[in-house]
Amino acid sequence: MLGTKTDYWILRMLAHGRNRATEEELDREGCSSLTPEQMGAKLPRVLDRFEGHLPLSPDLHYLDMGCGSGELTLGLAQHGAKHIVGVDYLPRFVELARRNATRASIHADIRFECADLHTWQPPRKFDVVVSFDALEHIDQPGEFLVTMSRFLAPGGKAVLSFGPLFHSPHGYHLYWACQVPYAHLLFGLDAIAAMRADRGGSLKQPASWREMGLNGLRFRDYAASVERAGFEIVRFRPIPVKGLTRLAAAPLIGDLFIFGVDCHIRRPR
Repeated sequence: MLGTKTDYWILRMLAHGRNRATEEELDREGCSSLTPEQMGAKLPRVLDRFEGHLPLSPDLHYLDMGCGSGELTLGLAQHGAKHIVGVDYLPRFVELARRNATRASIHADIRFECADLHTWQPPRKFDVVVSFDALEHIDQPGEFLVTMSRFLAPGGKAVLSFGPLFHSPHGYHLYWACQVPYAHLLFGLDAIAAMRADRGGSLKQPASWREMGLNGLRFRDYAASVERAGFEIVRFRPIPVKGLTRLAAAPLIGDLFIFGVDCHIRRPR
């Protein structure tokens, strides 16, 4: 906007100083375990939002892709699921998820694995795959969806919810350090990357938003990826920025007001 250095200093003045930690510090210190209240809070919100599109049954086998600390995985178990595998590529999250599972003393067949989902070999086909807050970070979501289809049994369901999308107010995903709406669109890649480094992120200077872990796609791009992957679309709808539903539906500018996507898709039989 005003040059990289000036943009960075403006952004730095607007950013807050909470939650500073490098990846090395997080790996070394780990993360705190979930309280029982935290562990039980996410799934009810998800069930309410999906209005019956996320089935719960002790007879189904579930896969939680990008399980993080296990909040959703353990929530499924608390609501009656008996067979669940959670996968994440960050070792500290998998360790924490296992610790949370031990503390919860849930009587279910729950496994947590540390793996890259692109190369992971599942132990079986799953009836239901869930994935939350992941697809907006994946460089080629179409390829990821094809991989997901291989994890599903014929007729199996995938329930996905992800955001914030790149063009939404906090599409730069540094809300833990900065709450400036549209900062990435206003100040650009270099200023955002400098702020991330200053706040404890990677010191490597990225050459693109993809190197920042953001694929930059719009709502319509994800819809096209789902169709190309061969899924049947049961439900695919935008999540508008709170209070801005009409703007999210507006032509040309709608993407600026679409926070994320709720998606229920099915592998054909």
